[in-house]
Amino acid sequence: MRALAPVQLGDPMLAHATNALKQGLMLFDAIGTVLTVNGAARRALERRAEVELTTPGDPTDGTMRLRLKRSSLHQRFERAVRSCAVAPARLGVPLGDGLAERRTQALILTFENGQPGLILHLSPLVGTHDPPAADPGHPAVLGVLIDRASEPRIEPTVLRELFGLTEAETRVAEAYLTLDTVKDVARLIGISTNTVKKHLSAVYHKTGCTQQAQLVRLLMALSELQDERPAAARGAVDPDVGRRRLG
Repeated sequence: MRALAPVQLGDPMLAHATNALKQGLMLFDAIGTVLTVNGAARRALERRAEVELTTPGDPTDGTMRLRLKRSSLHQRFERAVRSCAVAPARLGVPLGDGLAERRTQALILTFENGQPGLILHLSPLVGTHDPPAADPGHPAVLGVLIDRASEPRIEPTVLRELFGLTEAETRVAEAYLTLDTVKDVARLIGISTNTVKKHLSAVYHKTGCTQQAQLVRLLMALSELQDERPAAARGAVDPDVGRRRLG
């Protein structure tokens, strides 16, 4: 698997900075070929038994494909990549007219062997002209890979003060940092699944999130901001800064 190369990013300093990020970054073409991957993404994938990078053709050409061993999960990934890689001209949407936001896909990758899941955000690469996005080998989709095995933590007071969550809503939000299903959250907290759904709906409303992957990404961004601040100031996190990290 290749690390991010200067020739693909256009700037050696940018390549170095990208490999230093905590979150994983990957570039795909329109058929899901992995063009580049940074260090964080490589480490996250290597720790998962149910996901692997394969060489579908000549192993000497360095071509890699991401393969999820659970067929239903792999099919979701392939559909998401194809959806993101649709050329702007085919959509009839002017470039820069919110195309990336409308085509962004968020996948929560869960594994049956109990390993912590991954969150993969896919977004189309849009330039100042219509690129040959359907061409194999042409960068078409940017993937941001979040490893939930990093065991992120966030102070409960941060969620209560920033978003006005109740104590019960805060417990549910925190649980989704490491768990994926309503059933698992209910079991952890000791409440019914219906109560979890009720609290989760309130959390979505108060945080402005519309789906689970978006909520987890927001929580993890706030967790990182909190970790970067001095201990005495960790209860004071600007939510706007956290939201800007989601862009």
